[in-house]
Amino acid sequence: MLKLNHITIKKDDKNLINDISLNIQKGHIHYLMGPNGSGKSTLALGIMGYPDYSVEGDILFENQSIQDMSPDKRARLGLFLSMQYPPSIRGVTILSLIKNAYQAIHGVVNVLEFRNLVLTEAKRLGLDESILTRGVNEGFSGGERKRLELLQLILLKPKLAILDEPDSGVDIDALKIMSQELEHLSQQGMTLCIITHHGQLHLKPNAITVINQGVIVAEGGEELLQQIQQKGFQEPIL
Repeated sequence: MLKLNHITIKKDDKNLINDISLNIQKGHIHYLMGPNGSGKSTLALGIMGYPDYSVEGDILFENQSIQDMSPDKRARLGLFLSMQYPPSIRGVTILSLIKNAYQAIHGVVNVLEFRNLVLTEAKRLGLDESILTRGVNEGFSGGERKRLELLQLILLKPKLAILDEPDSGVDIDALKIMSQELEHLSQQGMTLCIITHHGQLHLKPNAITVINQGVIVAEGGEELLQQIQQKGFQEPIL
């Protein structure tokens, strides 16, 4: 589904990612792992077309090159990025953000029906009704921000979701909800690329790629996850 061909990412003439080639299969749960500062988030932003980065190589999504596409066009094709630290947006309500994003991808909706749908899903995730009229992420806890990202994922239904550390900064209850929802979305056919340090989500990955210092240092399956959880990233994992 997503194929990276010799991707190098630069900022201010400094290499952040060096010659990475990677293939994420359709319908798979793919873990992208590595220590802090290894380049995982940088790679995710590069895939989505972050304008501050210069990207060399080619990015193919469903056999179509998206290398020269803007982030909004990549999103319309079915790509979604959940950021590690979602920003606050003053003056933009959550309902407005989700409605406009949905219409840009799926077409015009009935506002009242869509509001009821958002409310239903928000309550199911443990978010209060008042959240829809609040500014995006204003005054939100880390767990609330992650649940809001999950709400957008459920409603927008992208083909491929890149989730940057969804298991970071959430309590046990939120982790359980997130694991259940992501498992359900995976069973419905959504492809998931999950950036994680620890692999705390209760999800069985189909494939794991480990990045360190901007290059791939290991690839494998669930056995690689178990090895990392036992020994960490300092021990040789090749």
